[in-house]
Amino acid sequence: MTVPTSDRSSVVPEAVRLEAEQIRLLFASMPLGLIAGILNAAIMVYVQHEFVANTVLATWFGLIALLTAARFALLFAYRRANPPVVAARPWGVAHAIGVALTGAVWGSAGVLLFPDDIAQQMFTVFLLAGMTAGGVVAFYAHMWVAYLFIVPTLVPLIVRLLGDPHHITMAMGVMAILFLGLMLATARRMHLVTLTSLRLRFENGDLVDNLASEKREFQTLNEELRREIGERIRIEQGLRDSEGRIRSIVDNVLDGIITMDEHGRLQSFNPAAGKIFQCLPDDMIGRHFRELLAADDREAYESLLREQTAGHDARMLGFGLEATGLRQGGQPFPMELGVSSVALAGRRMFIAIVRDITERKQVERMKSRFAAAVSHELRTPLTSIMGSLGLLSEGVAGELSERGRSLLGIARTNVERLARLVADILDFDEIQSGRVLLHLKALDLVTLVDQAVESQRVAASGRTLDLVYAPAVRVATVRADRERLLHVLDHLLSNAIKFSPPKAPVSVSLAARDGQARVTVRDLGPGVPEEFRSRVFDSFAQADYADANHPGGTGIGLTIARAIVELHGGRIGFDSTPGAGASFWFELPQVQAAPGR
Repeated sequence: MTVPTSDRSSVVPEAVRLEAEQIRLLFASMPLGLIAGILNAAIMVYVQHEFVANTVLATWFGLIALLTAARFALLFAYRRANPPVVAARPWGVAHAIGVALTGAVWGSAGVLLFPDDIAQQMFTVFLLAGMTAGGVVAFYAHMWVAYLFIVPTLVPLIVRLLGDPHHITMAMGVMAILFLGLMLATARRMHLVTLTSLRLRFENGDLVDNLASEKREFQTLNEELRREIGERIRIEQGLRDSEGRIRSIVDNVLDGIITMDEHGRLQSFNPAAGKIFQCLPDDMIGRHFRELLAADDREAYESLLREQTAGHDARMLGFGLEATGLRQGGQPFPMELGVSSVALAGRRMFIAIVRDITERKQVERMKSRFAAAVSHELRTPLTSIMGSLGLLSEGVAGELSERGRSLLGIARTNVERLARLVADILDFDEIQSGRVLLHLKALDLVTLVDQAVESQRVAASGRTLDLVYAPAVRVATVRADRERLLHVLDHLLSNAIKFSPPKAPVSVSLAARDGQARVTVRDLGPGVPEEFRSRVFDSFAQADYADANHPGGTGIGLTIARAIVELHGGRIGFDSTPGAGASFWFELPQVQAAPGR
C-alpha cells in the first residue's frame, strides 16, 4: 500500500504523517508475525504436552489462537478500509492493544508452562527469547508498541526464574534481564533509525523506493531471526546481523550520520559524512566534534551538548540547524544539522545528521539577487505609471468621463497594490539575508497610527467599512523606524479590511501599560482557523478559507511584520475566535519623550 498523494499534502502535519506511516509499517509486518506466532505456540504445546497439564495447554493455546484470529480480522479490516493519514491513529491503538494482549499471553507461558525439567526450562526460555527478538523486528516501526510486546513477554519469565532457588535457573534469570535490556535498547535504536528514514523520505521523494527496499530487508531479518529460535548463540548472531543491516542503511544514506559520546567524541562516521568533510571516516573516530565546526559555531554547539548531557530521556535537540563546517583542509562550508540525544546503558549519546547545503545557499543568494534586481527594475516604471495616473486624475488630459474615472481608480488601486508587493519582496529579501537597517528615532505612536489609519480609509470605503481609531493615551513615545513601523501597520490594517465582512467596523486601539505601548487591530471576519494558528507568521503561509471574499496574498506580510517588530525589541501576536473575528497586536517599549514634546 502506498500513501495517497492527497495524504502527503503539506496541509497534514508531519507528526500525523509520521504516525500514519509507522502504523502502516506495523500492519505490513503483521501476517508473518501472526503465522510465526501460532506456529511457535503449536511447537510449545507439542514439546510441553508431557510436562504440563493438557487443560492448561489447551487453554493457553486457545487464547493464542483467539488473539491471532482477532488480529487477522483487524488486519483484513485495515486493508479493506485503507484509512487516510488523518484517520490512522484508532487503527494504531487497536493494533497496540492486540500486541499487548498477545505479549501478556506469551508471558504467562513463562509461569504456567514452566516445567521442572531443566532441559524443558531452557527450551521455554529460548522460545520466549526468540519470540521477543522476533517482536523487536516486527514492531520496530513504533518503539512503544515493541515495548508493549517485549515487557509482558519477558518480565513474568524473569520473575519465575529469579524466584527459583536452583543456581542454573537463577543464572538464566539474570541473563534474561540482560536480554530484556538488549531488546529494549535495540527496539529504541531501530525506532530512531526508522524515524530518521521516514523524515528523509518526506523531505525527498526520491528516497521512497529506498525505504521500501529497507522494509523488505527488515522483513528478511524477521524471517531469519525466527529460523534461529532454539539456540542462544544463533539469536545473538541474528542481533549482530541486525546491527550490520542497520549499519548498511546508515552507510548508504545520502546525508552524513555522526554519533558522539557525552563529551562530544566521535564514535561513528558514515561514508556520506566522510564525503561531506572530505576525510576518511576511520581517521575521525575519537576526535572531538568541535573540529568539524568553524570557530564561531563551536561554543554554541558545545553548550547545547553540555546542557543535554545531564538528562536521560531521548529527545530531538534541533533539526534544520545551520552552521559552518570545516572540511579536512580547513575549507569552510555551510551545513545543516539535525541533533538528537539518546541514553544507552545509562550513558548519553548524541546523533547528528549532517547535510551539505552549499548548493542551496548559492541558489538562495542567486534568488535574493534576482528578487532585488527585479524589484528595483519594477520600481522605476511603477513610479512613472503612478505619476502619470495622478496627472490624469488631476485633469491634465482633460475632463474624464465617469467610466474613465472608474477605470483610472482601478488602475491606481492595482498599481499601488503592485508597488506594495514590490516593497514586500524587497523587505522579505532583506529580512532573509539579515541586511535590515533601522533608522531609529523617537516617534509618537499615537500620531503614527493615526496616519496609517487615514491612509487606509480609501481602501476601507471601497468595502463600505468603517475604520475606528480610539487611542487610550494622548502620547506614546517609542524609538522606532517610521517607515518600517508604517509598513507593519499597513499590513495589519489591510489584512483586517480584506477579511472583514461589508459594513463591519475595523477597530484600532492603542494602550500603554508596564512601559509597553500596545497597538491592536480588530476585525469581525472569519477569524484564524485552529489548524492554521501555529503557522500564522510563517513565510508564505496562507489559510484556506475557500471564499472568494477573502482573496489570497503572498503570505509574507505577517512574516515581515513580525521581523520588523522583533528588530525593534517588541513582540507581536494575535487573539482569535473562529467565526467571531481576530485581533492582531504588537507591543513596543516606550521611551522618554524628547524635551518640548
